Amino acid sequence: MKQGMNIMLSLMQLDIGGAETHVVELAKELRRRGFNIIVTSNGGAYVKELEEAGIRHYRVPMQNKNPLNVMKAVRRLRRIIIDEKIELVHSHARIPSFILGKMQRFMKFPFVTTAHWVFNTKYGLKYITDWGQKTVAVSEDIKTYLMDNYNVPESNIRVTINGIDTDKFSPDTDCEDIKAELGIQPEDTVIVYVSRMDESRSLAAKHLIAAVPEADKSIKDLKVIIVGGGDDFANVKSQAESVNKQLGRECIVMTGARTDINKLIAPAELFVGVSRAALEAMAAEKPVIIAGNEGYIGLFGEDKLSVGIDTNFCCRGCGDSSVEKMLADIKRYFDMDKESRAALANYGRELIKRDYSIARMTDDTVRVYEWALDKNEEILVSGYYGFHNSGDDALLKAMIADIRKYRESPELVVLSANPRETKRSYRVKAVNRFNIPAILRHMDRADMLISGGGTLIQDATSTQSLIYYLTIIKLALKKKLKVMLYANGIGPLRGRGNARRAARALDKVDIITLRDPAAENTLAEMGVSKPKISVTADPVFGMGGADAAYGREILAAFGVPAKDKRVLGVSVRRSKGTDVEFEQAVAEVCDYAAERYGCFPVFIPMQQSKDEAISRSIMARMKSQTAIIDVPLGVNEMISAVSALDLCLGMRLHSLIYATAAGVPLIGIEYDPKIKSFMDYAGQSMCLDADRLNAEDGKRLIDECFKNYDSIKAQLSECSARLAEKATENGRIAVELYERKE
Repeated sequence: MKQGMNIMLSLMQLDIGGAETHVVELAKELRRRGFNIIVTSNGGAYVKELEEAGIRHYRVPMQNKNPLNVMKAVRRLRRIIIDEKIELVHSHARIPSFILGKMQRFMKFPFVTTAHWVFNTKYGLKYITDWGQKTVAVSEDIKTYLMDNYNVPESNIRVTINGIDTDKFSPDTDCEDIKAELGIQPEDTVIVYVSRMDESRSLAAKHLIAAVPEADKSIKDLKVIIVGGGDDFANVKSQAESVNKQLGRECIVMTGARTDINKLIAPAELFVGVSRAALEAMAAEKPVIIAGNEGYIGLFGEDKLSVGIDTNFCCRGCGDSSVEKMLADIKRYFDMDKESRAALANYGRELIKRDYSIARMTDDTVRVYEWALDKNEEILVSGYYGFHNSGDDALLKAMIADIRKYRESPELVVLSANPRETKRSYRVKAVNRFNIPAILRHMDRADMLISGGGTLIQDATSTQSLIYYLTIIKLALKKKLKVMLYANGIGPLRGRGNARRAARALDKVDIITLRDPAAENTLAEMGVSKPKISVTADPVFGMGGADAAYGREILAAFGVPAKDKRVLGVSVRRSKGTDVEFEQAVAEVCDYAAERYGCFPVFIPMQQSKDEAISRSIMARMKSQTAIIDVPLGVNEMISAVSALDLCLGMRLHSLIYATAAGVPLIGIEYDPKIKSFMDYAGQSMCLDADRLNAEDGKRLIDECFKNYDSIKAQLSECSARLAEKATENGRIAVELYERKE
């Protein structure tokens, strides 16, 4: 990003609150880095701090949804953006984001938002929320919330932290003026609470006040300072006055809204609060009880770090706060010896210094700015997706991961038979693969089409299938998109004119990567020569992460003995050659493996809707005990299950790929040329012909496999490493094409 860029930060108002403090600290750090920062809001207590830092603030009525205020805000913001020559807009709240999102559509400024909290999505409120072109989330659970509730693609979100100024919030902060102002005596034991006193934020303050009478019995000279203002301030103050009256002294002091939070925290022996305020107290080396409207974490220490990080120290889903919980933790803290209290305080400050710096927060934000300013055209992905086929699901998962290794935030849009499920499972955008008007609209926003992986250019499935994939390619070429075939297999093409039809289209694409040399030979026979062609490997080889121990647990859940038995995995599917003789032959081969080598056969349907029936038919012909995985597994679960096998008899290509990647000896059943092509590429010769399969050939290969078992595993290990390296080339080539200037 260029120095001196004009950036506008927008939020509802600048009164006390975590999001408000986040914006103030971010604005100051961005200015220190040489950017020209403008802040717009309805004003508030922090305006003075911004102006003292040399940052201009414009008052804009964005504090509510009043239509008159919205119209005023639009006019005011438009004038500011034009007059200040704003080059990027960053919004930090729902109402400003909605307004600026509408404006961005016609003013075309780069637009980033930050999600500081989760919002109510009922009553249509979901549809007045705009998360911009790119989004910063202040915790992992907010990132998940954005993906689950608003379908924001994962590639558009970066998680950051609430950065804390550890010089400002320090154990060395001078607070004598605050002690004098609030009547804090040297002998007082001080508990400080900081939060907005809105009804949606004030629950923990009320619990703390309710706990005071009992706590006062065991804590000498207790003094409680409650900082913050808001729409529930009068109710909280009334409760505090009632307790003070009960105790006969001013034990609880309400300060109202303040900006000198660092000084107000400084006298504390113990702090109560959530989110940014809790982190600021930790930076000041104060032990913290984390409690708020959304839940209760309690007295914070290393044992609570994981839940703190997961919820951004906001307690979402951590169980309700209560007077009893708070009182118990207050007593627990004051029952500690001095060394234990000091260790707790020191742990908090060291955590903030290590993991919650303003520099890191700003680095994360600037990275998102770079995303928004960078090339952002979509990449469309065409393939056999949304059909619950494990192999194609794995291809999509691997492809997304490989592309993101080389570019963090491409806008991937998948053409799917089940767009909703694809969005949820892969955290990308998706559109129905047969909704041509929607596909054309996305092509208008796209720079590139990826066709693949898998064997899409073939007519063994049907000529209609071939025509579909070629039509998508032709539409993309007509729209002047770059086109890449990604780790494809090619053929067979036996229909009249289909090879010529495919060759005409493929000769116009930019780049073709292929998953085996046989596909390269097929292209040459077709006369395809103009694109750049590379032989790589199936993307699944680059995934890694197979967990054989987890796989055995999965198999055990379907009735496979957990130990003391070898496991033979069987993956079959219907094809032209899978008649009664085929089923009987496979059944006899499985029985032979069970009787001769102690194998327990388990059938693994890779596409449940198409593979389960033939699997059960073969099982019914068997004599030995067997099992079947009769519910669909996710990609990682399926890969782990195959990795737990001792031998794989595979007809589905990706059962063989999973086995090879995991070093599991394998026997292929060739129903399509792609099976023999893969086995050859993997250096494996044991392959049966589905059309002429007989039990004796199968038994002979079982014998050969166990006879040479160790050498086969060694070959597979070497092959898997080689193909994994080749597989990663697909993502690099795709991103290079995407980034190439025409």
